Formats: sequence, structure tokens, C-alpha cells
Amino acid sequence: MDHPFTRLKPEYSSLLTAMTVRPECRDLVNHVAVRLIGFKSRYAPVTSAIGVPAVFIGPSFEREASSDFNKNPAQGWPLTSRSRDIPHNGPFRTWLAAALAAYHLNGLDKVGASNWTWEHVCFYGEMFNGFGYRDFHHMHSPYLWGGTNIQTVGKYTEDGKFAANDMDPQLGIIPVGRRMVEIDPTLALPTIIPPPMPSGISVTTTDATIDTKWVQQALNDIGWYPALDVDGSYGNETKTAIENFQRNYGLSVDGLAGPETIDALKLAVAAAKGATT
Repeated sequence: MDHPFTRLKPEYSSLLTAMTVRPECRDLVNHVAVRLIGFKSRYAPVTSAIGVPAVFIGPSFEREASSDFNKNPAQGWPLTSRSRDIPHNGPFRTWLAAALAAYHLNGLDKVGASNWTWEHVCFYGEMFNGFGYRDFHHMHSPYLWGGTNIQTVGKYTEDGKFAANDMDPQLGIIPVGRRMVEIDPTLALPTIIPPPMPSGISVTTTDATIDTKWVQQALNDIGWYPALDVDGSYGNETKTAIENFQRNYGLSVDGLAGPETIDALKLAVAAAKGATT
């Protein structure tokens, strides 16, 4: 089936806004993200050559080959062998050569470094793994959403074999990529996570029901890791969490929970809760 990016982009935007990491997966997402950041110097030549960002390379390579640089980023086969799955490629002398070939197969090298959005990461991640989940099982791909509130039961155990009652234990590329950016903002994409609305060390709002505890709980509800203590103290951890939220959603980054940030938090919480109902 034909899947143009322009048709799927609104769906991805909605899911990106609604996504939270499931509580039992937060430690693992953090652990994997930290480990992948350690490989960013290995990803850099690929990004320099064809513009594919680290937040796609790292999480997808982790799913394909557990970040084993002796294996092909496309399908996880040893570099020295020809892949047995379609599309066939290889062998390769170096991981860099394999990566450049892998990302050329689906046109990731045509996006352009300055044009990558989180919706592109979703689209090319789903294309990279195949649209079988969407086409034949009418579900969101765990390749993208594993470990989040978006994920549902069902997984391909191998090409053409689907286990309807199995939960994919691997993390999706989106929660891992997003956590990488939260830890290391230098990996951020040129464009932001879709905002929950068009577009403070204190909370500044005329709404009497909003205070620092509400802000801390809201950040926890949308998956901030590690979870903030809901203690009413607007310290450095809360300020850092607000700065990351503002940066991700295209708001002015000042660390202050002002009216625009509060409104965005309200909509982000509602979107996240709506995705679980």
C-alpha cells in the first residue's frame, strides 16, 4: 500500500504529543539512551555525509543489531555477509559503508539534515521496519512505540510471522530518541516535537489551582524521568524539567512555568491521558 508522508504526518504529530513512557520501562529507556549517546561519535560521520540524525541512527541500530558495530544497520546481519532478507545488501568492509547503503535504500539520505522532524523519524522508522503492522494488523508499530502508552499487544517474530498475543519487549525508537535529546540537547533535531498548543524559577499564573506541585505532577504525568518529587519546591530539577519541556514544544526557554507553559502542560497531560483510554 502507498503511504505518503503527508498523509501520515498528522497521525504521527498526535501520537508524539500523547506519548509517555510506561513507568516500568523508564529505567530501561534511560539506560539505553545513555549507552547510545556514548556512540554518537560513531554516528557522526553518517550524519555529516547524508544528514540522518543520531536520534534515528542510534535507536534503530539498537533494535536491528543491539548496537553491534560488526553488524549491518539495515537488518542486523554480519557486515561480512550478504543479508538474507529483502532488500538484500552487503557484504561491507566497514560499518560506515553499511550504514550509508542502509539509509539509501529507503531514501533517508534525501531528507536533508536541516529538514528532519520527529514525524520524519516516525515515518522512516516505520518504513525501515515495514508497514506490516499498519497494513495487516491495524496497529501502531512497536518499532516506534515499544515501551510507551501507545504500544499494544502483537508483534512480528520474524518476517511474515505475527504473534497476536505477544508483547514486543524491545523499546521503540521514539522514546529512546527523545530521551537521548533530553540528556544531550546537542542531539536535538532542527525542528521541535509537535506542540500541544499553537504557539519560568516560579509558577506565574492567575489560576489558583495551579502551583508548583501541580507543575511537578504534570511533568511526571507526561513521563519526565527521573520523576520529580512533588514537594512544592521549585528547585533546579524542576527548572531543568521545565526547560526541556519548553525546548521540546517550541516555547520560550526560560525555565519559568508561565501562562503559555502552563497551557501547554495542560494539553500535553490531557493528550497523554487520552492515549491510554
